[in-house]
Amino acid sequence: MSDVLTLERASIRAWPAKHAADIDGWRAFATAGKSWRVNTIWPLEWTGADLDASITAAEKWAQDHGVRPAFKLAEGAIQPPHLPDALARRGYAPFMPTLVMTRTLGNTPAADRVVRLNDEPTSAFWTPLRLAAPSPEDFAERADIVLRTPTPRTFAIAELEHQPAAIGFGAVTDGLLGVYLMRTAPNARRQGLARDIVRRLCGWGFSNGAHTAYLQVEQSNEAAVALYAGDGFETAYSYCYWVRP
Repeated sequence: MSDVLTLERASIRAWPAKHAADIDGWRAFATAGKSWRVNTIWPLEWTGADLDASITAAEKWAQDHGVRPAFKLAEGAIQPPHLPDALARRGYAPFMPTLVMTRTLGNTPAADRVVRLNDEPTSAFWTPLRLAAPSPEDFAERADIVLRTPTPRTFAIAELEHQPAAIGFGAVTDGLLGVYLMRTAPNARRQGLARDIVRRLCGWGFSNGAHTAYLQVEQSNEAAVALYAGDGFETAYSYCYWVRP
């Protein structure tokens, strides 16, 4: 299995933000401010001399790009290690604990249903994503990110009653398959479509040179965590977002 830093860096490449910068070794990202991964500071390395000055610079960069200052702290990959204490002193607190789950590829069961794969997003792909989005702005940000994703990539669609019902997105970077945009239309949930999508993506990833698949899932989403665990995924590490109330 890959280590935390390798997986974090793969996630940066597979799901790219619109704006990026280096701040004393930290990676700063901003898009449209609607989702978290592409609108936060990732402190995977630190080359600065004054931690408070680095935090202040990161906050200013975020504000200049129209996003709320936030830090994504991944267990086992926080630089410097005492950053959480420094953030807490400034009024930051963690929220949205998220699991990064991985599985080795090469022995994935086949999907039970037909899952179509496309090299580019189709109108059918956008439908479940739009239906599952909390707002039109959130949908627009994710659609914008999709168009910047690297190749090889694939867009998976499963249908129910001849209508697009579930989707998923996969991208391979450096031998790692990132699984993103797992969405199921409200009328198609609890019918095994998500499992079919994951299995199809894993098979595609293996055939495109990936040895490991990874995905992110909120810890509170017990149904999704159980689904992925039942299909061979194990928790590699967790992360939280640190923000000020």
